[in-house]
Order: sequence, then structure tokens, then C-alpha cells
Amino acid sequence: MNTAAYSLPVLPENTDYDTGDEYYYGYRTDIRYDENGKALFSYRPLTPEDFLEPEEGDVYMQGNLHVNEVIRLRSIFRHYLKNRENVTVYCDMKIEWGIDGLPNPAPDISIIKDVKEPEKPRGTFYVPEEGVKPFFILEVVSPRYRNEDIDKKPEIYRKAGVPEYIIADPGLRDNKISYTVYGYRLIGNRYVKIHPDSRGRIYCQTLDVRIGPSEFKDRLIVYDGQTDEEILSDEERAAAESKARMLAEIRADSAEEELRQLKAKLEALGIHT
Repeated sequence: MNTAAYSLPVLPENTDYDTGDEYYYGYRTDIRYDENGKALFSYRPLTPEDFLEPEEGDVYMQGNLHVNEVIRLRSIFRHYLKNRENVTVYCDMKIEWGIDGLPNPAPDISIIKDVKEPEKPRGTFYVPEEGVKPFFILEVVSPRYRNEDIDKKPEIYRKAGVPEYIIADPGLRDNKISYTVYGYRLIGNRYVKIHPDSRGRIYCQTLDVRIGPSEFKDRLIVYDGQTDEEILSDEERAAAESKARMLAEIRADSAEEELRQLKAKLEALGIHT
């Protein structure tokens, strides 16, 4: 077992970003109707606390990097788990734990076994009604909600009994991506840190995968726990297959040209093929 120590960065409890933008964290739309039935819209700024208890329709300022990475990870996990029965991958699905006083976030990625009617449209996953809960959650840290992802959500997911919680932090310092991955595993009723290997990868027992940064830390990579091969998203697989076809065509064209030149040389020597 790798016992190398590491610590999670934690922001102060009441970090003051002083952005001057009241909608820095996003906004919630409130609708009311006048006496003529006309809809009147108003917008309320969100707070970091709202991020832990979102409502349908809330707009959060996550940024393209965060959105694209979460969509990519959903594709990766769905492909990897496609042959496992009764395993469902959700993205930004609010989880209602049914536990008094415990916030109900919407994890970037949540994976759940034995979901009845997995294709049923849901805005919220109600654990008491469904009878199952996530066994794996992954959050991609957004700079605006960093304190919530890193400091507050581990305790929420521990109390909810989530077996593994992974935090992928892209860093985003000086507009440069530098991924670091942290993890927690539920042992009894305690969360124990999952220590990364020498390449900064976290092993996830629940999925049998390793998650960690690329060589230059500019990408997040998911590796098959058995083969250590990178698991690709649908888009990445399509690009790799297209590249392979292109290389095969180039090799075929090159071989054909070499054969043509060889025939020409032989014929110049009076040797006919």
C-alpha cells in the first residue's frame, strides 16, 4: 500500500471573493403571475450554500472547461460500464438522501447500481423512494465552488454513506491546467483518504479503475484497473479510429508507390514482372 502523505487544500470558511458581481455564483429564476396571468420573472443571485442544495433551473457559472470535462467523463464511464448489468451513470443529478439536515447536492458524476427504470426521466434522484444510492461520486472542482467540493462535500457524502468520493482538481492557476486527484473511501462510518501512486493516480475499488492526471497534468485520464489502458470517451475513440484508418490508408498508398517504383526499376533493367 502506498502510504505517501498528502493534504487537501482547504479554503477559509467564509472566503470573500469580492468580485463586485452579485451573480458571480449564478442565479435562480423566480416566476410569479400578475392579476392578468402574465408571467413576471425575477432573478436571485446564488450563494455557495445554494450549490449544496440546488433547485431545478438554477444557473451556475461553471465555465466551458468544467462542462466539457464532465460530459467527457460521463461518456468514459458509460462506455467502461456498458457491459455491467444494472449500473447507471448520472451527470448533474440532484441526490435527495432523505436524511434530515443533510444537504442534497447534484454531483458531476454519480454511479448507482440496481436503479429501477434507469432510462426514466428524472430531475432528482430520491434515495428513499428508489431504495438505492450512489456507490461512486466524482466532482470536477470549479474555482467558484472550490470550498464546497473540497471541504464540505466529503462530509456530506460520508454521512450519506457513499463508498467512494473522488475529487478531480484542474488547478486553474494563472490560466494553466494542472490536475491533481484526491479520494476518500468509506471504512465503517469514516472517510479514509485514498493515497495516490507515484504517477498521482487514485485507485477506485468500486469501479476497478485508476484516475489521475496525464504526464503533463493537462488532462484527466481514467485507466482500466486490469489492463492499465486508457479508457476513451466516444469522441476520443472516434478520433482514434479515424486516425488509425488514415494511417492505414497512408501505409497502403506508400506500399503501392514503392511497388510501382520497384517495377519501374526492374523493367528498366529488362526484367519484366
